[in-house]
Amino acid sequence: MKKIQKIMLGVFCGGVLLTGIGTGVAVVEFSSLAYGGERMIGETRMETKTLEAEIDPDAGVWHLSDSYPWSAEISMQTDESVPENTVRLVVTYNEARFTPEVQAAVYTDEYVDENGDTVEEKYPVLELYGIWKDQDEMKLFMEVKDQFLADLKEGKLPSFREPEYVERVEILVNPANEDDVEFF
Repeated sequence: MKKIQKIMLGVFCGGVLLTGIGTGVAVVEFSSLAYGGERMIGETRMETKTLEAEIDPDAGVWHLSDSYPWSAEISMQTDESVPENTVRLVVTYNEARFTPEVQAAVYTDEYVDENGDTVEEKYPVLELYGIWKDQDEMKLFMEVKDQFLADLKEGKLPSFREPEYVERVEILVNPANEDDVEFF
């Protein structure tokens, strides 16, 4: 064997040995990590706001839109303090991220039935929607990075999630309008 081949073989074997040692150290270090729990990122300032929408019982049965936040706790009940033909929504939300609004609208759908007649159907809908507030994405990224590195120094791996933007929605209607509003 030539001298250069012996040097190359030595470098190769040294590289394999160092790679094996590095992999072993990485596995030992990783296996010593523990779950660090769930961490919230971003601001949380919970507020409660009361919103009201007027409904017209003659328009039909009002359906509460299924666009309500799925993670929110939602309840519907009657309350005599609510004026007739009004739906009151008491919303608990994260004011740092979101501002809730309610809208009552009657949507129409036109189609031609099997007899060739044009049929118009009305769909009265109550929608809870929100105006999102701008967040500094770089600030959130740096907050996650700092928390992740601090936990990693302690031997923990955390998970991160953003706080809920709507926590609870309480829907109140006058007993006289109980049959005029449906919630699925």
